[in-house]
Amino acid sequence: YGFQRNPIQRMLDFDFVSKRDKHSVAAIIRPTQTAAISYHKVFFGNKEIVIPIYKTLDLAIKKHPNADVMINFASFRSSYETSKEALESDTIHTVIIIAEGIPERLSRELIKIATERNKNIIGPATVGGIVAGAFKIGNTAGTLENIRLSKLYRPGSVGFVSKSGGLSNEMNFMISQTTDGVYEGIAIGGDRYPGSRLIDHLMRYEANPKIKLLVVLGEIGGTDEYTIVDALKNGKITKPIVVWVTGTA
Repeated sequence: YGFQRNPIQRMLDFDFVSKRDKHSVAAIIRPTQTAAISYHKVFFGNKEIVIPIYKTLDLAIKKHPNADVMINFASFRSSYETSKEALESDTIHTVIIIAEGIPERLSRELIKIATERNKNIIGPATVGGIVAGAFKIGNTAGTLENIRLSKLYRPGSVGFVSKSGGLSNEMNFMISQTTDGVYEGIAIGGDRYPGSRLIDHLMRYEANPKIKLLVVLGEIGGTDEYTIVDALKNGKITKPIVVWVTGTA
């Protein structure tokens, strides 16, 4: 949601270097356009392709019923309404909210809707996430050069989750230098009420046999890191884990 040329092209570039047969971006929604449907030219490798642009989310959903993830690039002024519309749809199951500064009350309302409808939110204030060698969402992982250096074009065996988006790229690189690389990495966002928490993703990683090591980048403030300690004590987390908490008190 939102016509962001650079992130869209970088997602397609990642698809190509990961050797996907088909690109991951199904459609773009741009409510400011006049026409109901238009098209945007992009590159998939060295081949030029077009991606449809729709004026409304409802039309995009009808045209692409198999698309189940929406990346919301809308500003904090409108991201609540657009995220709510996506969460209340039948086919969108995960909403990634890029915007910072959404009022806390509205963030909590979105979390309530997602919980009631058994859906997922990543963000607000996230740079996105990545499944190495498969797809990436949002601005995470940076340029093609960083993707190559961090070996994100193929899966490793490390599950990484972070509050910080800015440090995620550096952590992807550090993990690639000391292990076989990242399998999946998520930045949950730094807002007070994120749609998902560190422990939510760690429990997914714990259940995934392809992930052998857990890495967490936390921040001072809040209780998320204490929840991780409790999960270790009661045996819910059994895999090796490295947790780094940054910041100053």
